[in-house]
Amino acid sequence: MKLTTPVARILQATIIGPPGSGKGTVSTRILKHFDLKHLSSGDILRCHINDGTEFGKKIQPIVAAGKLVPFELLAPLMEYEIEQTNGGWLLDGYPRSEEQAERLNQKFPPNIAIHLNVPFETIIDRIKARWVHQPSNRVYNLDFNPPKVPVSVKYEQFTNSL
Repeated sequence: MKLTTPVARILQATIIGPPGSGKGTVSTRILKHFDLKHLSSGDILRCHINDGTEFGKKIQPIVAAGKLVPFELLAPLMEYEIEQTNGGWLLDGYPRSEEQAERLNQKFPPNIAIHLNVPFETIIDRIKARWVHQPSNRVYNLDFNPPKVPVSVKYEQFTNSL
């Protein structure tokens, strides 16, 4: 049962941690209980790239090189996404820098920030087993959340996140 009281509608939270720390997993669990708009910076960026938007074309080489999307591109995108919500929201993976955090706090101060502190070795193991299904942008982990269709069967639709 989701909490849809006024408290849930005004909850504005961010969950931060390194890639592979479990932000998406924890976000999914929070969303089961609270009626919030889930705003994953990674999912939003992947959608723009896969949809071939002008923004996606601009950031694709940056993401393909394994770099973070620059502040001047990511901050306005996330602010736009927050503005589109009609109530509470949960940011997943944003902010990633002090500069982003300061701007977020000025424009849309979260009520709560959740920081996931996970050992480096655990993160490496998780990322090694992480695969993204390109057509749907769904993220799988071969160890504890494998796709229903084995990766070897439709390999061209999956990419390892390394």
